[in-house]
This record gives sequence, structure tokens and C-alpha cells, in this order.
Amino acid sequence: MKGQGLTSRGFNGFLRSMGIDGAKALPWLLGSCWVMVFLVGCSWMNREDADGTPSPGEIKNRQLSEAEYLDRLAAGKVSYPKDVKPILDQRCVVCHGCYDAPCQLKLESPEALDRGASKALVYDGARMQSMAPTRMGVDAKSTESWRKRGFYPVLNEGGDSEADEINHAVLARMLLLKKANPLPSSGLLSKDFDLGVNRSQECPTDSSFDTFAKKHPAWGMPYGLPGLSPQEHSVLIGWLKEGARYPSPTEPSRVTLKSILRVETFLNGDSAKERLVGRYIYEHLFMGHLYFKGNTHREFYRLVRSTTPSGVPIDEIPSIRPYDDPGSRFYYRLKPLRQAIVDKNHDIYEIGDDRLRRWRTLFLNEAYEVKAVPGYDPGVAANPFVVFQDLPPQAR
Repeated sequence: MKGQGLTSRGFNGFLRSMGIDGAKALPWLLGSCWVMVFLVGCSWMNREDADGTPSPGEIKNRQLSEAEYLDRLAAGKVSYPKDVKPILDQRCVVCHGCYDAPCQLKLESPEALDRGASKALVYDGARMQSMAPTRMGVDAKSTESWRKRGFYPVLNEGGDSEADEINHAVLARMLLLKKANPLPSSGLLSKDFDLGVNRSQECPTDSSFDTFAKKHPAWGMPYGLPGLSPQEHSVLIGWLKEGARYPSPTEPSRVTLKSILRVETFLNGDSAKERLVGRYIYEHLFMGHLYFKGNTHREFYRLVRSTTPSGVPIDEIPSIRPYDDPGSRFYYRLKPLRQAIVDKNHDIYEIGDDRLRRWRTLFLNEAYEVKAVPGYDPGVAANPFVVFQDLPPQAR
């Protein structure tokens, strides 16, 4: 049959060669095809890898333009910044705001919520090799990239109906599980709750949630704590029903943008002396939350290394340590901190014109020479006494 197309005669001949009556087999074959289509459809809706982690699905764009956000407000829709964020900050971020949050589910920002959860442990004493870091906003730049790194959705990524938004969202199902099984009003927690530091992780997906709920009906969210108030529960469920949409982040004011540019210009000087000073300041402030005097109390920035210069979007270089080799030409940039503030890592430092004058007096007005800026070889870069030995001791 080499070169023969799949004609009815050829197909019937193939069936006869196998002892099958083509006329009788046709209804069975059609039925089998429909079964196959159904199974393929089901596997598409609930596809999971061998380890039980869902494969990437249809990633929705939940971010609203300013006009879309205002239209939704006028229509009485739930507002993420006004209605949802305060609830998450008060009731959820206490556990889901740290790097090692349960199932790596962070609720500090809508982008983090969109990223979802992961079954991989951040800290694992039995692991023989280091884990690739999963810092939100640093180690992957999009939800699609996080999906490729094993993060699965806790929001609905299937249909668009209100039922889909609730029935296929792990977050919604966790909230509903808590409402259906509230904690007792008095007495100790049952032994079913494990609050140990090294407790085993339970990270249910949409397709495994029924099994999880049957095994641990009292483990709804917030875990081991009183449930949300009826008003809080209604707001979050209402927001999820509406598609969990959120507005685009607000940009800094013109005054702040000018202040940012002055700081970045100072840190990115071309001379060897200016480059060494910029490196010194960055390696001391890379973990800080920087703010400009007079700005709102929630407007903070991180000092990062970017492949892009001032005036264009930041492309942060995802180095682990501040003295790691950036690998290419880079620029020091101030990146807005768009997430809930967690006290344990909130180290604030004021910057601005007064600080620039102070830095200039300490580091640039002094008469000394920097012949060359040291490279990023680990044997040198990790030793600040070698790297910054040319800087005046009184300035350091």
C-alpha cells in the first residue's frame, strides 16, 4: 500500500485484512472518535505533569488599563487596591509575604498572586544542590516564565464564566472550604493542624483539590486562624468572580522621577572613581528599601543593576549576591517596590539631594586616585577590603 491514500476502499481493505467488517465497525469507530475527543478535551482542561504539577494553561491578562479600571469602578466592580489589597495585607501576607511562604504562594501583589504556587521547597536540608532562586519580580519577568519554572495557577485559567472563576481557582476553593468548616470558637486546635517549622507541605492544584479537601476539611484559608469576616469573604469571592482584575501600577510623580534621575546619574558616572563609588554604595544598599523625603509613606525603591540605562524600563540583572559578576554593561537603577511591606525585611534608607551632597563630600571631593575598578572574579569581588581599598578610610 506504499503511496496509497486513505481512501474508503483502502481503509475497508485494511479492516478486512484484520478480520473486521467495515460497515459494522463504522458506528463503533465513530463512537471511539468521540470518546477520544472527549478524553483529549479533559486532558487539556486538567493536564498535569508526571509529578502532579499542572502544565502551563491559558494565561490570562488580568491587568487593566487606567480607562478600563475607571470604567469598572463606575460600574460598581470590586477594586483591587481599595477593596482587596487591604484584606490580603491584613489577613494573608503575614504568612504569604515571605520568600519561603507556604507553597511559595505570595499574596503581596497581584503579580505574585497571578504567578501562583509551587510544590518545590525553598529550604530543604536534604537537597544536595542549591535551588535556583525564585524571587518575585527578579528571577522571572512574566507569569508565563513562572509556569515554565513549575509554578501552577491558583486563579482560574479556564473558562470565563463566574462559575469557572470560582470552581477552578484554588484560592477561591480554599476560602470556601474555610467558610464551610470554620474553626471552633473556643478550645485548642485539633491535632490535624501541623504548625511545625518542618511540617510537610500540602500544595493542592485545581484537579487535586477534592482529594485535599476530603483529607483535610479544616485546612481552608486562613490556615489555623479564624476565618474572614462575612464582608471580607464576600469582597474576595466577588473579586474572583469578576476575573481577579487589577489596575496597572501607578508611575512615580514628575518630581520623584527627577529625583530618581539625579540619583541614577550620580551612581553611573564614567570615571573609575565614580564607578567604584557607585559600586560601594550599591553593595551596601542592595537590600534596603529606599525612599525620598516628602513622598508618601508607602513609596519605596530598590537599588538594582539593570541592563538598561535611565529613561527606559528596568531590566534587572538577577544576581544572587551584590558582588556577583553582572556579565555585561550595566546601570544602577531605582526600581519601585510594588508589593506589601513586611516588617522583617523592611530596612529603610532616605535618599535625595541631601544624601547626594553627603556622598559627594565623602567620596568625590577628596583628592585621591582610582587607577582601575576591580573586576568580579569571586576571589576578589567577595573581599571588600580589596575591592574598596582605594576609597578614603574616613569615607568608608
